[in-house]
Amino acid sequence: MINDVTTTPLEPPAYVRLAELPENKGRDMAYPPANAEVQTLSYPDLSPLPLAEKPEACFARAAAAARAMPRWQVVSEDAAGGRVEAVAVTGLLRFKDDVVVEVRVAAVGCGVHMRSKSRVGRGDFGANARRIRAFFQRLSSS
Repeated sequence: MINDVTTTPLEPPAYVRLAELPENKGRDMAYPPANAEVQTLSYPDLSPLPLAEKPEACFARAAAAARAMPRWQVVSEDAAGGRVEAVAVTGLLRFKDDVVVEVRVAAVGCGVHMRSKSRVGRGDFGANARRIRAFFQRLSSS
């Protein structure tokens, strides 16, 4: 069971602003390397979303999509670093999960990388993977 999922297990997006929040002080915000194998087997479809646009345009779309996500509170938008960080609140139990979206330069256009980490529990019952898929669906349709 894992509670930290990313599109890029070998180079996961890092939490910067979210790591500074009082509620995350003292918490290990690093992606656990042991998650990579479990995640690859459990969610083989998760990978960065390629977009055939300049990174600046990709970032603008990603930031707008993050602001439009239900129950997400955007904490930081760093256009220069290509990073959006947000707190997602689960529907039923109101758990808070940490989300980071990174836009990286690709050979053509850009790649949108993402990570979602639960603050509570050792397993997320697939919630973080579903969150990544939902975000990519919104971003793809924008």
